[in-house]
Amino acid sequence: MRRCTALLLSFALVSACARNRYPQTPTTPFDDPSFSAPEPIILAGMESDPPEALQLFPGDVVQLTTVSAKTETYEGLIVDAKGQLHVPLAGDIQVGGLTLGQAEQAVEKGLRRYDRFVRANLIITTLDGHSAVVIGAVTTPGRVKITPGTRLADLLAQAGGVLIGRVEYIPERLGDLDLARLVRDGEALPVSVNLAMEGDSKHNIRIHSGDQLFVPPITKNAIMVLGEVGRPQPMAYRQGIRLTEALARAGGINMTRGDRKDIRIVRGPLTEPRVYTTNLKALMSGDATDVVLWPGDIIWVTKTWYASMSDVMSGLSEIISLANTAAILALAYGVGGTAR
Repeated sequence: MRRCTALLLSFALVSACARNRYPQTPTTPFDDPSFSAPEPIILAGMESDPPEALQLFPGDVVQLTTVSAKTETYEGLIVDAKGQLHVPLAGDIQVGGLTLGQAEQAVEKGLRRYDRFVRANLIITTLDGHSAVVIGAVTTPGRVKITPGTRLADLLAQAGGVLIGRVEYIPERLGDLDLARLVRDGEALPVSVNLAMEGDSKHNIRIHSGDQLFVPPITKNAIMVLGEVGRPQPMAYRQGIRLTEALARAGGINMTRGDRKDIRIVRGPLTEPRVYTTNLKALMSGDATDVVLWPGDIIWVTKTWYASMSDVMSGLSEIISLANTAAILALAYGVGGTAR
């Protein structure tokens, strides 16, 4: 954090002396020879995804039938948090994680202390213990019941899909599916949620009870518009979005305070940012070309005639905070006023 602040302070001091020392913003990011896009993360998927036998988990409700000289049926027996099933006469029997056949054998072993001929039959009546958790930027985060055969795309759909907001009545995705991860037994699996939604069998894998899907909010893939605009805000990046569109969606420049001749664009990681300047007045008059933005760009509209050190620091310290906290998600709800 201190390193970021020191670096930002250094280029802020320069801006206080001479705004035009910054290079002109390239029309596209790749027009700057020093720009290099980050390497994409390629997830291999899973070659093997065999089905699993149905198991018992805490929360499952079962029906137990015992057959001997007399047949007895016990309804509504619940597997407790320890994975134990309380069986009349036999007491607590450990069944958590066992298949139905294994659980029946365990129950029979407990009962045969009293009746050596007894046989047990178990039927799962409610799969309350079979669940996965979906958290992050989805419509309905929380615990999701799963059934045998539930796959990754199904799990996301059951959570209502990725969270959607609206900007000027245009729907925008607020969750980052590129960075979404499915965690199993404490480890992230090498599967892509985007490819799972396309039906790729290596990625659209079967969901196991206890799996956790995390869909992070869009942070580094957001565009930030700060400074002298109508509605300073983050907005979701869309391929091909340009500077004029981002400014318009942020309510336009404050014409009494904003400097149309000095629009800053901060690009790259905040530890080593590149800062450009754009003359919007020249752009609007046809003497310059519009600027194609890149994920993570920060657009900062300076004040008329000057951009002081305090202006730069107050605007960009806000971004440092957003980049390192979950506040971006709360702000995302404010994109256009609603999220659904």
